[in-house]
Amino acid sequence: MKYDLTKKLTIGASRTLYSLQQAMFFLLSEKSFEEIAVGELCERAMLPRATFYNYFDDKYDLLEYCFMTIHKRLDSGCQDTGTCVDRMNALMENCIDFLDQNSEAVQAVLKNNPPNLYLINQIRFYLLSNMSAAFQSNPDSHRFVVPREMAANLYSQVILIILEWKYLDKKACSKEQAREYLAQMVSGIEPQ
Repeated sequence: MKYDLTKKLTIGASRTLYSLQQAMFFLLSEKSFEEIAVGELCERAMLPRATFYNYFDDKYDLLEYCFMTIHKRLDSGCQDTGTCVDRMNALMENCIDFLDQNSEAVQAVLKNNPPNLYLINQIRFYLLSNMSAAFQSNPDSHRFVVPREMAANLYSQVILIILEWKYLDKKACSKEQAREYLAQMVSGIEPQ
């Protein structure tokens, strides 16, 4: 991203970023990410293309920013949760809360962006990087019989499987049930 997010955002920058983010979410609810053009984003946000390029290199850069803002919401309360298992549970519950609160928008986006495309792969990457960070920041919280990288990958995949089952396959599943499924599915990698 071209714009430095480490410094305090001006009111104008905040409005511009918000407008572009909303334009991306709106267009994702109408078509696949691959079909979206920068011109459409600018038109929807009512901003000139030059303004877009002051902040982002391309639509992938904007999508990364959109995920970054969602990640901040999902990470809320997950960073200081203790063990990797605690963090995994907190992350999954935050994902469920977010998806439930935004169910109509999420369903519209998923309708136009099948699981094998770029958008969904970004979600997979987010979960994996989050679990990898948990294992890096808590190296002694578990003594695994498998490499930490493999355990992080398994944890993130199990979370994704549960979320896909609940939201893509539309199966009824409470947070408590999801937590129980998660515990059962990863129990095989706990220390002996």
